[in-house]
Amino acid sequence: MVETTDIQVDGWQTQKRPPMLIRKFEFAEYDQTRDFLDRLAELSEELGYHPSLQFDRTTVSVNVSALEESLGDLEVRFARQATELAEKTQAG
Repeated sequence: MVETTDIQVDGWQTQKRPPMLIRKFEFAEYDQTRDFLDRLAELSEELGYHPSLQFDRTTVSVNVSALEESLGDLEVRFARQATELAEKTQAG
């Protein structure tokens, strides 16, 4: 597998093998978690990209894997927009 270039997205961990962006979002209460998941689903449909998710009551872990051999514009755009959605959700 080809190594990912040094892509950095604020707040996200970059993994090289396999190429992936990883972030854990924390929320104050379950309602915020659900709201974020709903917004993330809408973003996924809009961009045509579906990340790997794990969640519990107040946390959501998002893994944005490369669709090709390395991370590209779509994955970076998804990660940045997911961060914006989380910030909006946390602000209420």
